[in-house]
Amino acid sequence: PLAADVRRLGARLGTTIAELQGAAVLQDVERLRELTRRRRGTAGQAPQPELLGDITALIDSWDLARAEAVVRAFAIYFQLVNTAEETHRVRRRLAYQRVDDLPPPPRSLAATFAELLQQGTKPSELTDAIAHLAVQPVLTAPPTESTRRTTQVKLRAIHDLLLQRDAAPLPQRAAIDDDVAMHIETLWQSDQLKHRQPTVLEEVRLMLDVFEGTLWDAVPQVVRELRRSAEDADIPLPEALLPIRLGSWMGGDRDGNPNVTPLVTRQTVLVMKERVLLRYLRATRELVPALSHSTRRVAVSAELLASLEADGAAMPAVAGRNAETYRYEPYRLKLTYIAARLQANLAKTHSALEIDESLALPGQLDARVAEREGAADGEPYGSAEQLRADLELIAASLHAHGAHITARAVRALIDRVAAFGFQLATLDVRQHAARFAAALAEIAADVDTNENHDAYHDLSEPDRLDWLRAALSQRSPLLLTGSTFSTETQEILDTLAAVRFARSHNGPGGAQSCIVSMAQDVSDVLAPLVLAREAQLLGWDDGEFVSSIRIVPLFERLQDLRRAPAVMRALFADPVYRRQLDAHQGVQEIMIGYSDSAKEVGILPAAWGLYRAQEELLEVAAAADVRLVLFHGRGGTVSRGGGPSHDAILAQPPGAVAGGIKYTEQGEMIQFTYGLPAIALWNLEQATAAALAHGFRDWRQDVNPADQARFCAAMDELAATAQEVYRARIHDSPSLYTYFGQVTPLAELGMMPIGSRPAYRPQVGGGGDESIDSLRAIPWVFGWMQSRHVLTGWMGVGTALESFIAMHGDGGLALLCDMRERWPFFASFISNVEMVCAKADLDIAEQYVRTLGDPLTAPAIFDELRQEFDRTVAGITRIAGSDRLLEGSPVLRRSIDLRNPYVDALSFLQVELLQRRRAAPHEADDEILLDAILRSINGVAAGLRNTG
Repeated sequence: PLAADVRRLGARLGTTIAELQGAAVLQDVERLRELTRRRRGTAGQAPQPELLGDITALIDSWDLARAEAVVRAFAIYFQLVNTAEETHRVRRRLAYQRVDDLPPPPRSLAATFAELLQQGTKPSELTDAIAHLAVQPVLTAPPTESTRRTTQVKLRAIHDLLLQRDAAPLPQRAAIDDDVAMHIETLWQSDQLKHRQPTVLEEVRLMLDVFEGTLWDAVPQVVRELRRSAEDADIPLPEALLPIRLGSWMGGDRDGNPNVTPLVTRQTVLVMKERVLLRYLRATRELVPALSHSTRRVAVSAELLASLEADGAAMPAVAGRNAETYRYEPYRLKLTYIAARLQANLAKTHSALEIDESLALPGQLDARVAEREGAADGEPYGSAEQLRADLELIAASLHAHGAHITARAVRALIDRVAAFGFQLATLDVRQHAARFAAALAEIAADVDTNENHDAYHDLSEPDRLDWLRAALSQRSPLLLTGSTFSTETQEILDTLAAVRFARSHNGPGGAQSCIVSMAQDVSDVLAPLVLAREAQLLGWDDGEFVSSIRIVPLFERLQDLRRAPAVMRALFADPVYRRQLDAHQGVQEIMIGYSDSAKEVGILPAAWGLYRAQEELLEVAAAADVRLVLFHGRGGTVSRGGGPSHDAILAQPPGAVAGGIKYTEQGEMIQFTYGLPAIALWNLEQATAAALAHGFRDWRQDVNPADQARFCAAMDELAATAQEVYRARIHDSPSLYTYFGQVTPLAELGMMPIGSRPAYRPQVGGGGDESIDSLRAIPWVFGWMQSRHVLTGWMGVGTALESFIAMHGDGGLALLCDMRERWPFFASFISNVEMVCAKADLDIAEQYVRTLGDPLTAPAIFDELRQEFDRTVAGITRIAGSDRLLEGSPVLRRSIDLRNPYVDALSFLQVELLQRRRAAPHEADDEILLDAILRSINGVAAGLRNTG
């Protein structure tokens, strides 16, 4: 079925090109496709590398218009292929679910329960684990999402049509094919690229679209599957059940992004509340037809009747309209009161939004007008918990008179309220540690509370800590009435005020954590705590210390990860900070960053540094009786922490998920993971199952202490070698960054309107150069992926493996094989690097180097890189005991093999177009040329997937 879909879509695209662009264009597309396939060697044919000259000559012969049309053809082809593959994932899952007596699929909740019980886990232990299950995917701004929302909508329509076609009678398939053809025709004649950088609120809208399109249904379905699987396995369920809760950085992540202002944060808070209230109101009205149970047939609970009496007294206008109509139908009457209260909540939210009409997202005003009628008659809910309590009354009463199936329909809405609250997603705010320190220094100079010290920023770390503890110990605010500060400092204060705004409007779930980027010292955590006190987010209330914000240090670079245990040990031992912990029931959230650590030292040292940091942090937290929540800053690519979430969770150190797990979902991975309902449901179920299983798995139980020590010593040795190689080749090589700019579309990437955040991290106080150190990890990874080097996923690994085996001989190789067999962390790491190497293509990369690089320096650099890549492939295959990459993953291997010739075509086109742009500076701003290059970037990203 997948092959048939790909053939059908490809043929339809070809027909569209011939009809709209001309047969000659289609012929050129086919000529290039055939040449790249023959060059690679497909369908059992031998590769013909000598065809490279024919490929470059063909592309060189095209004028700009022809080249742009061919680029567009291949880019759209990949969009269609990706849609077909995603559809087939759904198709396979649906087919599996239609067959009776099949065992539950691996990685599902049902399979996980069965496996754990078979291993001897007690049902009571599983009940306790379910009660503490906490999985929080955090949707972050999409700076690697290059596909327009308009295009995504059309591709989603094609997906739906492909599934319809499966079940349609033959006479109806022609009409479905016509609809598919219409969407492909529209794709060809539509802009594939955004014309400008998205605003932050437009990024928020992306999250809202995903919420409404998939997560609104997927989250409660996972909860229902958890209940069903537990009941089938005779596992008692805890009363509280909240396994999944959404988080978001959209509208809150201001680290290096001047577009995220406190006003934008407040806008985001209100718009998210508006969207979730609208969904609750719609769901409430949809329940009305089902809940027609009559008191002349059943006896409802006394608690429900008492609540109706209280509602009628509080909302007489609503009672006047509905009490007589629903005299014998108390559930319907109760739903009218719930709807009126939700309308009143919406009216309050709209009033706040209309203070400044810019708070609105496009398309929202009509919804506001539609929901105003009768809003004044309702009594607004004070919290989502009150709404949930009303729904629980209905469900309990239904159960009491045996309407258990109907109660389940109400339970689905209860689960939504539990998961989404009035906030939809819990908003985190993030800012750089240096920005907090600069703001505090300015405030300290203004209040001048300690004349015996120099300015705050000149203090040593011990003296800073003394100053911060003194500030936190006093009960009166630091800020003086009438004080004025710089724009930067005022922005920090206003940001924290926006957190308070979020909590007051959306409840405690509105905002929870303040992420401190590039945290290094204890003062980096205490400084924002002082500022949060000034924003009234913590302090003394009736003699009791209260806090409504978590300060979350983000340890990103390797040296910071190594310092993290000592920093947190000092914080946990500090009586002033202990008050903060106690106010949060002993919970400490810590974020660990994958991107910057890998960019700094390479993937292998970073992965090991992250693992060791977690182990040590867990020990420090346990000694201090602190419950740790680890927040994983993952990106789409392996070098940024990407990879399958299920495997990534299981590969964490033992105990690392006990306090719950948070992880970022970013860029194109949001659409890939949550863009389609069935796929969103399956990904969430797998993550939940992995988090549950992790607590009962400890790889050390099957590995004796001596072998554990050998494994860790081997990783220490591998990481040290890999770091030395990476630093020497990347950071200590003056010409490498120049090479990177030459042989990748780095400059053009900066022109892609794919995110609201700048590509380079600005320095505190302004300024900053464009260098490898200031370049953000996303364009660094994205650029290497475009040129097919994919360097960030393997640099240093090859020499590390080769040196280790050379040093320790056959015993060393045997040890590495044993580590892969018995250590989930190492197995996951090797698997991920293997996948990266399979997607890399150094033959194609060489074309970028020869065409775009400095002929005096680039070839020598490339030769070194190629040797390291070859060492990596050799090491990985030796450990895997295979002759080629991904031999043990034939489906993935086949997918990459089928895609490669088409990605090659785009790569060759991209090289030619970049050469034209750089050879003619006066044409550098040629709109058609730049558009063609950006289309090629879009197409390569679509072809390779998980690129940023």
